Amino acid sequence: MTATSLTDRYVAAVVRSLPERQRADIEQELRALLADAIDDRVEAGAEATTAERDAIVELGDPIRLAAGYANRPLHLVGPVFYADWKRLLTVLELTVVPIVAAVLAVIGALRGGAPIEVVGSVVSTALTVGVHLAFWVTLAFAVLERTPGIRDKALVGWSPDMLPESPRKAHSLGEVIGQTIFGVLVITALLLVPFVSPYRDADGAPIPLLDPWIFTSGLVVVLVAVPVLQIVADLVKLVGRWTLPRALVAILVDLIGAAAIIAIGAGGRALNPAFREAADWPESIVPVVNIALVAVGVLTIVTSLWEQTRGIRRS
Repeated sequence: MTATSLTDRYVAAVVRSLPERQRADIEQELRALLADAIDDRVEAGAEATTAERDAIVELGDPIRLAAGYANRPLHLVGPVFYADWKRLLTVLELTVVPIVAAVLAVIGALRGGAPIEVVGSVVSTALTVGVHLAFWVTLAFAVLERTPGIRDKALVGWSPDMLPESPRKAHSLGEVIGQTIFGVLVITALLLVPFVSPYRDADGAPIPLLDPWIFTSGLVVVLVAVPVLQIVADLVKLVGRWTLPRALVAILVDLIGAAAIIAIGAGGRALNPAFREAADWPESIVPVVNIALVAVGVLTIVTSLWEQTRGIRRS
């Protein structure tokens, strides 16, 4: 059977991605294979052009065929390395991203940056770091997948000691109810602060406990939104399986809330000076409150990391 342009095109598509030393032998083998397949179909009564096309279709995608000849994987991370890749990426995403975000939040707060700018910087950087981690870890495993002598054995041997705890819901109904009530109380308190106070100014207007800057800067929106989103996350934990993407979103929400608290404390914007004077509180209470808020923000970050990681392991 004489080869036609269709056969030539198919053979060229297969051998072009093969190592140079293999091309001649594979081309000869492939042409002979196609010729025999075409001749068999022609002898069975098929037209030459139809027989040729059917023979090529039977061999399949030239990229797949070439990968088979070259013993080259067609996936980035195959079954041998997949478990190692997933474990490593999960650990890095749940540790590196929050740590970077926390450091940026503290630095931004200490520099006195606007809360919205600090939060925006933290969120954008956290997303960038997360994407880079996924890219570079996947690239490293893709290289291992294509390295002879390494790609046939997992990096970390599995043992029963690595089994997670028995699956159970991350939160009980009682915990969710309690946290929901607490969140509602926090939201209510924040919204009532400007209007409820035991002290009045000369015009009879209430003197709020919190610094008016929290409200005029728009930071109160973040402080209200975070408890709402945390309540939603708790409900998701109650009714569904806690997955890595959900855990990352929950950590991000906690980081935003922590960044807002740290920004208030580091910027000395917690207490309303007018309220402190009206209540006759000593000025020494101001740094105590500010330091306490920064500590609460840092503790929130650490607690969030621990809780979300534990939730993933239990799911």
